Amino acid sequence: MDNLDSKSGLATHTLSMWQALAQGLGTNGPAAVTALFFVGIAGAVGSSMTLVIVLAFIIYCGMTLVTYEWSKEVASAYSWAAFHRKAFGDRGKFLSFYGGISYYYYYLLGYTGFAMLGLTAFLYALDPSLAAAYPWIWIPLTIIIIGETTVLNFFGVKLSLKYVLYTGLAEFIFLIGTSIALIVIAGPHNSYVPFTAAAVHFNYTDIAIEMILGIATFGGLNSVVPVAEETKNPKKNIPLALGILAGLIGAVIIISSYAQSVVYGVTNMFQYANLSDPGIYVYTKYLGLAVAAVFVLFIINSFNSSGVAFETSTVRTSYAYARDKILFPKVFTSINKHKVPGNLVIFTGLLSITIAIVSGLILGPLTASLFLIISNSIFSFSNHAIAGIGLGVYHRRKGTLRIIQHLIIPWAVAIALVVAIVYVVYPAPAPPLNYASYISGIYFVFIIVLYFYYRAKKPDMLEEVGKFTL
Repeated sequence: MDNLDSKSGLATHTLSMWQALAQGLGTNGPAAVTALFFVGIAGAVGSSMTLVIVLAFIIYCGMTLVTYEWSKEVASAYSWAAFHRKAFGDRGKFLSFYGGISYYYYYLLGYTGFAMLGLTAFLYALDPSLAAAYPWIWIPLTIIIIGETTVLNFFGVKLSLKYVLYTGLAEFIFLIGTSIALIVIAGPHNSYVPFTAAAVHFNYTDIAIEMILGIATFGGLNSVVPVAEETKNPKKNIPLALGILAGLIGAVIIISSYAQSVVYGVTNMFQYANLSDPGIYVYTKYLGLAVAAVFVLFIINSFNSSGVAFETSTVRTSYAYARDKILFPKVFTSINKHKVPGNLVIFTGLLSITIAIVSGLILGPLTASLFLIISNSIFSFSNHAIAGIGLGVYHRRKGTLRIIQHLIIPWAVAIALVVAIVYVVYPAPAPPLNYASYISGIYFVFIIVLYFYYRAKKPDMLEEVGKFTL
């Protein structure tokens, strides 16, 4: 164990189960989800938003089961690369390479797209006059916020996740309490309709298309995995954190979506999406200005916490590759006195500023945010599908196969995710969001080219991909 801890280089056995849980809670950012995703889903399917979210949660529970099962076998910053390598062995070198490099893309674009640009888009919607008077103000805001989250990451995972845990649990309590209050206020307007496809005249193609954003509302839940090396007794505490977190996030997002639908009016939800900040409007109208102001603060903090957690995952995934001398230079393996790869943290911050500003200038903060989220979702879906199939392969080889949890559920999830990937491409969203899948395709080609470069020039390095685990 001492040799493994030494090779890890990170602050192994440091985080409690609750601090590891905070990594997933922060990445998801429930209050931020209600601000960014509810608008898009309601605009497409009206009050059937709740149905979309419930169906997406069922799929995400299956995705989490896959991660839960693998987390009992693997504890590695490599995360998905390690899952695929454990499943398929030497025959799975490409899948392992793909798993880590593609999830790096997912975490990096989640950081820039959801957390950083999502926050600036929310602030713009909160005060449209600010955007009109100072259309460039999002740029310094983005730089400041990325700088702040990067500083938190630089000073160590325990410090950053303590902040995320305390504010995240307070956010959860606030959202649950206010959602129950909205349901009570709705009174006789409470209805089963939000749990049906009635708003889209039972057109389930519309529901299926919105499942992409629906699944994304639970995105980040499984990002507990990259901090496994730094968690105490990881093969027990990471699965436990995943199980508790799925219950917390599922409850708060489903209840919040239903509460806002019934209090605003199930027949009015298409109009809900036309409001500049519909969640804030609902809270102000039905719960008062003071409660709405607190909600605003929680949303801002939620985006910020998501930034801290997404950057943590990005750094851990890229560090695993740098540690094995793949893709990233040796200087990025240098561990600072806070037991984090400080140079890599700084590089991640600078790269994220570049991506956020370039995409924001081209598309605007809100559209750029959605563009990056759609683009990275393909890699999340594909890796969960591969890991699900690999789960059955691994346990069959090991002689511990359980039909339901290692075969039936993972395969059902894999099929659902393949369908979701298809709907990202066709029928594609309206331009420019339809180009998000093209960018994903270009990155996929980059992964293939990079893999064959290492296979031809540095095959010994591929031997190490995904192998390290505590």
